[in-house]
Amino acid sequence: MKDKLKMPTILTRTKANQPSTLSRTLTFQRDTVNEADRTIELSFSSEAPYERYFGSEILSHDPEAIDLTRLEEVGVLLFSHGRDMKYGRMPIGSVEKVWLDNSQRKGRALVKFDDDEDSDKVFQKVLKGIIKGVSVGYSVSSWEEVKAGKTSANGRFTGPAYVALKWQPFEISIEPTPADPSVGVGRSHNDESEDEGMKGLKMIALAAQGLMHAPDTGAGAGGGGSSAPEEGTRGAAGHSDRPPIDPEAVRRQAMEAERTRVSEITQLCRDFGMDADQFIREGTPVAQVKDAILTKQRENRAPQPSGIEVGAEDQDKFRSAATDGLLLRAGRSIAKPAPGAFELRSMRLRDLAVECLQRAGVQGAHRLSDEELLKRALSPDSTFQSIISNAANKTLSQAYQEAPTTFQYWTGKGSNSDFKAAEHYRISEAGELELTPQNGLIPYDSPMKDEKVTKAVLTYTKRWGFTREAFINDDLGVLNKVPAAYVIAAKRGINKLVYKMLASNPLIYDGKNLFSAEHRNLGTPGDIGTATMSEGRKLMRTQKGIRGEATLNIAPKYLLVPAEQETIASQYIRSEADPEGKHSGVTNVFRNSLDIIVDAELDQYSEYSWYLAADPNIADTIEVTYLRGQEEPTLETDIPFDRLGLDFRIIFDYGVTILDSRGLFKNPGKDPANP
Repeated sequence: MKDKLKMPTILTRTKANQPSTLSRTLTFQRDTVNEADRTIELSFSSEAPYERYFGSEILSHDPEAIDLTRLEEVGVLLFSHGRDMKYGRMPIGSVEKVWLDNSQRKGRALVKFDDDEDSDKVFQKVLKGIIKGVSVGYSVSSWEEVKAGKTSANGRFTGPAYVALKWQPFEISIEPTPADPSVGVGRSHNDESEDEGMKGLKMIALAAQGLMHAPDTGAGAGGGGSSAPEEGTRGAAGHSDRPPIDPEAVRRQAMEAERTRVSEITQLCRDFGMDADQFIREGTPVAQVKDAILTKQRENRAPQPSGIEVGAEDQDKFRSAATDGLLLRAGRSIAKPAPGAFELRSMRLRDLAVECLQRAGVQGAHRLSDEELLKRALSPDSTFQSIISNAANKTLSQAYQEAPTTFQYWTGKGSNSDFKAAEHYRISEAGELELTPQNGLIPYDSPMKDEKVTKAVLTYTKRWGFTREAFINDDLGVLNKVPAAYVIAAKRGINKLVYKMLASNPLIYDGKNLFSAEHRNLGTPGDIGTATMSEGRKLMRTQKGIRGEATLNIAPKYLLVPAEQETIASQYIRSEADPEGKHSGVTNVFRNSLDIIVDAELDQYSEYSWYLAADPNIADTIEVTYLRGQEEPTLETDIPFDRLGLDFRIIFDYGVTILDSRGLFKNPGKDPANP
C-alpha cells in the first residue's frame, strides 16, 4: 500500500470565516524617496505573522501564492485607501513597477506621485516625514489552516495560524495611520470586517448603560437567534414581533458578564506579565486575550520563522551597550566601549532590570517590588541575566590577562582532550651516518630510544553569588572585584604549582631529582656572576640526547630569580662592564643576553637559589597542560532554586608536568650566613 502524502487543510474564503477585503500597514524608509523623480521604492507585504480576529494570518510569498497581475496592469497609488473625504478614491499616483523579492520574501513596488495640487500635498508631507506609512489592500481566495504545534505544508510556518496560499494585492495606499509599535507591523482599518463576537460584547456593554437593546442570543423566549439591529435602526420593520426585554435584567446580566471578563483578564495578564488595561478598556473577549498571550509567549521563546531581514539585532546592541556601561560605572577600563555604553553607564541595576523587562513587553515593570522585579529579570531568557553574565565574563577575561604571574613567559603549553592521563613521548636522536666502502653493505642503525612522561589535567572550581542584597544595594563589586579576585587566584594557583615544581626539586620520570649531578644541571653554589653564569651556560649547551650521542647545544634564554635576588640580577645583566673584572674595561659578556623573570613564589623555598631556563620552543622544560587548549577559566551562571539571585561558578581545568631536565639549570646560591 502506498504511503499517504500529508496534505494541508485548505480553506476557501467565505464571509462566514474570513473578510473579503483585508489591509496591512507598514512604514517605509524615507531614504528610498527620490524627490526629483517623485518616486518611492517600498515594501508593501511580508510573511510577518499578523493577528486578525479569526487568528494569526500569514501571507505566503511563494511565487505561486501571490498574484501581482492587478497591480501590474492597473496599479494605482491611493491616499488612505480612499477613506479621506476630500480625496475619495482619486489616485494620487501610479504603480510603476511591482515584483516579488524572493530572497527576503517581500512584495516590493516602485510608486510615482502625480504632480497635481492634491497629490503634491501628500508627497510634500511624505518628504517632511509627517506621513510614514504605506498600506496594501488585498483579498485571499485560499487558506491553509495550521493547527497549534503543527507545521505548514511548506515547512516554514508553525501553528496556530492561517496561511494565505492564494492572495492578490489590488491597491497600494499612502497611509497616515502609524504602524503598530508593539509588533513592528501596523494595521489600517479593515473594510467593515469586525468580529461579530466583538460587536455583541460592545452591544451588551451599551445595553448596560441603557443606550441600546442587548443582542438576542437565542436564549430568550423568542429564541430566534438573530442579532439586534444597530443603533438608529432599532424598531425597524421585521422586528415588531420581538418579545420585550427587561432592561434591568439585561443590565444585571451585562454587569455580571463584564465583572467576570475583567476578573479573568486581570488574572491572566498578571500570571503572564502583560498589561490588562488595554484589553479591559477595549472590551476584548477572554478568548482573544488568551490568543494574545500565546502569541506573546511564542514571540519571546520560539519566534516563528520569517523572511524579514532586520540586520543587527537591536537586542544584541542594547545588551552590548548595557554590559560595557555597567563595567564603565564599576571602574573597569574598556578599550572600545560598544555604541551607547556611555549613555547607559549611569543606570542603576534596578533601572536596568526595568528597562530589560519593558523591552520584553512587561508593562508597569517600574511599579514592581524589588523582589518581584529581580525574579522577573532573572528568568532564563531574560536580557538582564545575560547582561550580568557578560559583564562578569568580560571582567574575568581582563583580570586573567592582568594577573601578576610569570609562569606563562617561560613554560610550555599543552592540551589534553580529556581528564585521562596522557603519555608524552620524546624520540632519541638518530645515529650518525657511517662511511661505507664501495660495494659495502649499508649498516643498520641501532634502535632509537624514547622517554615517556605522563601528564594529566585536574579540575579547580569556586562559586559565588549575585544576591538580592547586591541588587537592591546596586553593588557592582560582584561584577568587577569579585570575578577579578577569583580569576587572579586561579591563575596564581598555576603560578604557585609551577614554581613549587621548580624549587622543590622533585623526582621526575626517570626516578632522579630534577636538578642533580646525574642530569648535569646543578651548579656550584655561588652568587650571580660571570663564573657561575658561565658554568650554567656550558652545562646546558653540552647536554646530550637520549642516546647520549648528540650534543644538544641548548642556550639559556631566561634567568629566574627570587625577589631577594632581583637587584643583583638586574645590575649584572644590564651592566656594560663585568662587575667581577679588575677594571671597567672588562666587558660583561652576559649583558642583556637573558630575560630576567622575578617571582616571589621562589622566596619561600630559597632566597638565594637562581635558575636558567631555555626557550620552551627549543627544549622541553615544564609544561602547563589545559583541557582542550582552554587557557582561561570558564564562568557559568545558574539560577538557584532555594534563594533569589544568580550563582556564578568558575571552573579551571589544568595540570603542571615536568617534561625534561635538559633545558633547566639551578645554582643553589650562597647563603651569607653560611659562607
